[in-house]
This record gives sequence, structure tokens and C-alpha cells, in this order.
Amino acid sequence: MEYDVIIVGSGPTGYMCAYKLKEANPELAVLVIDRGKDITSRTCPVLTHKLLVCPKTTKGQGCIPSCNMTTGFGGAGAFSDGKFNITSQFGGWLSDYIDEDKLLSLIDYCDQVNLKFGATKVLTDPYTEEVRKIEQRAIGVGLMLLRAKVRHLGTEENLKILTRIKKHLDEIGVKFLFEKAVTDILVKDGQVTGVKLENGDEYTAKNVVLGLGREGSTCLEKILHSHGVRFMNNQVDIGVRVETSNIVMQDINKYLYEGKFVFNTAQGTMVRTFCSNPSGHVVIENDDGVILANGHSYNDPKLGSPNTNFALLVSHKFSEPFSDPNQFAKDVASLANRLACGSVIVQKYGDLKRGRRSTPKRIAQGFIRPTLKEAVPGDLGLCLPYKTLKSIIDMIEALNYVTPGIATEHTLLYGVEAKFYSARPDTDKNLEVNGIKNLYCGGDGAGITRGLAQAGASGVLIAENILKEAQ
Repeated sequence: MEYDVIIVGSGPTGYMCAYKLKEANPELAVLVIDRGKDITSRTCPVLTHKLLVCPKTTKGQGCIPSCNMTTGFGGAGAFSDGKFNITSQFGGWLSDYIDEDKLLSLIDYCDQVNLKFGATKVLTDPYTEEVRKIEQRAIGVGLMLLRAKVRHLGTEENLKILTRIKKHLDEIGVKFLFEKAVTDILVKDGQVTGVKLENGDEYTAKNVVLGLGREGSTCLEKILHSHGVRFMNNQVDIGVRVETSNIVMQDINKYLYEGKFVFNTAQGTMVRTFCSNPSGHVVIENDDGVILANGHSYNDPKLGSPNTNFALLVSHKFSEPFSDPNQFAKDVASLANRLACGSVIVQKYGDLKRGRRSTPKRIAQGFIRPTLKEAVPGDLGLCLPYKTLKSIIDMIEALNYVTPGIATEHTLLYGVEAKFYSARPDTDKNLEVNGIKNLYCGGDGAGITRGLAQAGASGVLIAENILKEAQ
């Protein structure tokens, strides 16, 4: 069967693209292919505490055919705490392609879809007097607050919303092919004609959308390189997951839910806070065998903890001749894995500043109880580069003026956390790949977005262009 549109990847880019296409034109034949599993089949044994550590770290093989934490319907965000940021200030670079008003309208469309399928109606208001006071304290020490309205879905509610969206897509005729990996695209006379699977099967289509997500970024780059598509390398972010008490973070949690701060250090680096989880849990994620720290929080207060966690990420930009920033970050994280015997390191901030490793005894004596029990007490100074480590310390000291208590010796740091930026393919303003007609790239895997909102928006933008071209 020839399809009108084949979408590779069923994360926010993929399912929002499919939703927009079928809602606008029910007659379109749409196929979504994903190497992961359907949302109802995605279970992570580490998240459910059936295993302490991902088996891929010790046995060389995790979930088959791919990691359930990062692949499958819903993408890598399915097991996140589901923060939907309604802003153009962060979350990606779609504003490089379209104006701010258009971007916000696309984000609003995705937000309305989430609301239709059960998302909470509660939004944070970033323009209150309390937020202004927080911003005033931040400016005083050189921190810039990024404002955004945030709709917190919650990990468990996010999964329910995704399940409802998937059911609706089935009902309106979207076809799905799970546990199948796309290894190439079919191109004839400068126009895409379909895709090729790992087993050799070929599916033809008038349009192909590549929304492979962060986990599929290497595959995307390999496929497009083989067809002569040019790329632009992006940066990589390396840092730690910070865990402190809700009391320390109470103003941020109450008035902002997630405080997005940016700080330019004396080392010439830029540090940002990312993915804050009030009453949350620190978790681990498996990125192709590299174990990283991450965090999430539930919508249900009964499932919460007394702690808040968030990431501190240092941006690393490299000049020629080096051109593999992602591998650099993986090497740093792999060293932490080796020191932690396949897990991540946890260290008290006081121990880090004293230049000594944390021990199980010192962790137990601290005021903050780790929510990630599998983390191994150790010394982040043995794996993080000096410039990165010094930038993190400077950021924590600056944040202490905004959230007094964050720089105490009891604050916990988990490492390594890294955010990999995909190389960005050469596309036009509609995200159609230059040189290959009717081939589109969107989402985090294409280095164009960085989060649920803009990833979904990129899928809707692509769908709108396909619909326009079909008229």
C-alpha cells in the first residue's frame, strides 16, 4: 500500500503530526513507524523497582528491541513528569524558522490537544508580584529568569493522556507499525518515495516525516548523510541533577513550579537550570548503554517525596577540528558509570567543596534523603572536567541568593546528567529538507527542538505544510 504520509517516530513530533493530518483530512493514508513499543506495552523495570540497575549496563542487553524508557509511542517524554512549557523563550529553536506569533499558535494547538485528552487545566502564572520579587533577587547576582506558563501533566497523568491520544489515532484511521526500525529512506529524482526497514521491507509514500527523537538522532544523521544532506553541529550540555528539600525550593515551587535561570560564569561558560521536579524523584535513564541521571514528579501528591530535584547543565561548544560533542559527553558520563559500577554517582555538596568523596555514612548523616537509592556515593570531581565542575559550583552559590539553603553541605548532586544536541539538518522554514522534496525533519532528534511543546509544534508545522501542498 502506498501512503500519503509515513511518519518515522511516534513521539510528540510524530503523534501531533498524525493528529493534525487526520483531523484536517480524514481521507489521508498515514502510517507511523517506531522501533519502540506501543504506549500500553512500555514498562521500565527500573522505574517499577523490579530491577535496581538497567540490565544493559551489566549484561549488554536492555529492553528488546529498544529501551522502553526512551522509545515507543510518546517518545522519551512519556516517562517524564510532563512539563508543557508555553513559551518561545526556551524549548528549542523553531523561532529560527518561523516568527514568535506562529510558534506560540502551534504550541497552543498542541496544548489544546492535551487538554482535550485530559490534561490539567492549571497553569502557572509567571507575571505575579511574587515572581517579580524572585526575579529581582536573581538579577542582583547575575541570574536571568526565563518566564513561561507551565502546564504540569505529571508522570502518571502524562501516560494516561498519551494512551487516550493513541486510542483516538487508532479510531480515526492512523496505522501504526511498532518494533520496526527504519534504516534508510527511498529517494528518486530528488524526491522521497518511502522508507526501508531493517528487515528489508519497503513502504512507499508521497511524504516522509522523520521525527526520530533524541534516541534516534545518530540514525537520522547517518541516513541523511548518505543522501548528501548537510548538517550543522550543535553544542552538548553536561552537568548534574541537584536534590534538595521542598522547604528550600518552596517559593520557586509555589509561584513558578519550575524556575528557569541562566547564569554566565567567570569561566566564560553558560549554566542553566532545567527540568525542576517539586516533590519529585531522581531517576536514571539509559542512553545507548550510558547511564545518566534524570528526574520526574507525579501529579498525585501521595506519590511525591519531600525533595525537589532539578538539573544544572553547563553548555559546551567546541571549535574545529573537533566535531563530536555528543561523544565527549558520553565519555564523561561513562567514566562516572565506571566509578559507580554501572550506576550514577551521588555526592553531598559539602563533600564536593572539600574535595573529598561522599561515603554511605556521610550520605546517611545528611539532612536530604536520596530518592535514587541505586546511586553510589562517590566523587564527581574524578569524572567532571574542572571547568564544568567550577561552573556548577558558581551557579549553586549564585542560586543561594534566590533560594537560600541550596548551597548548604547537605544538598545532593547526582552525576552525570547530559543533554545531547543532535546535528541539525539543512531544511527550509517549513522543515522540508533542502535537496529532497517532500522529506521533513522535526523534533529533538533533528536538533530543532528541546522539549514536549516545541517538538509537538514542529510536527503540526510539518502537517500544515503537507496539507497545503496537497491542495
